[in-house]
Amino acid sequence: MAFGDNQVQRNKDWVMKTIIDQNVVLALAFGEAEHLSRQVVGSADILVAQERYIVPILGRELTDALIEGKYSEFVEEYVAPALAFAVRLVIQPAINLRLGDSGLVAPRGEAMESPDAAATRGLLRSLKVRTRELLKRLSAIVEQNKGQFAEYDSKCNIFNRCSIDGGVVQIL
Repeated sequence: MAFGDNQVQRNKDWVMKTIIDQNVVLALAFGEAEHLSRQVVGSADILVAQERYIVPILGRELTDALIEGKYSEFVEEYVAPALAFAVRLVIQPAINLRLGDSGLVAPRGEAMESPDAAATRGLLRSLKVRTRELLKRLSAIVEQNKGQFAEYDSKCNIFNRCSIDGGVVQIL
């Protein structure tokens, strides 16, 4: 079944609604020296990160409000950076490898070499730390200002029930 523009226009439910787009992910989660095309980040990648990392903190109602355009300053300052790094965390392993006619390959350029496993693990650890800290920052600010967000339910915030700090799982 093909999904042409006509079908998307007729059935708006099929459109993936996300808080941010590919341009925001590339601008916030990748450095200026990291030249990536917009196609590296798909709408599905953003949706997966949004569902996995943002909804458990903000809850479905507040997330939906953000998708609809509410609280734009909050999104710009707190949600977008956290979501952008969550997207990068989700897609980084796929960026490191490519699937081609010859199967799974590591990309190599003329003057570049693929990193070893230790370097790849180090990058993923770094991304996990940055993403986690941005998510904790998001959680803290929404908790401190919960009266400003009618759609927010503090009971939905996973950080109010469980936290992993320094490798120690804390169930609250």
